[in-house]
Amino acid sequence: MEKLNGGCYCGAVRYQIASRPAWSGHCHCRSCQMALGGAFVTWAKVAAKDFAVTKGEIKTFQKTLGITRGFCGDCGTTLTYTAETEVEGQDWSADAWFTASTLDDPSIAEPKTHVFVSHQQPWIKLADDLPTFPEF
Repeated sequence: MEKLNGGCYCGAVRYQIASRPAWSGHCHCRSCQMALGGAFVTWAKVAAKDFAVTKGEIKTFQKTLGITRGFCGDCGTTLTYTAETEVEGQDWSADAWFTASTLDDPSIAEPKTHVFVSHQQPWIKLADDLPTFPEF
């Protein structure tokens, strides 16, 4: 498998994934809205063993116990999300979650769903026919 790369806006942080994303979707939760300053964010995931930082250092912030968001300390680009606890019966520590748009070629992480549409802003109109879920 060809290694795929991504990184932050200023280039201070670069990462590499060793597999194509196993999942990608749009998250409309209020936490993502606030953290990223947008109506929703597109996340992707690979196995944790397939994600490596190749340049710089990802800074982290934890507002909610067990949830850590990673970002570039220079330009502020959100890069990663980790959950130390099980979410909906899934062990998230086995995966590396990252913002799909930070891939050099984001088209490889085609979203398959919308999650947390219970938090969706009323001025967002979904017309892509992807499945939607009130929570994750």
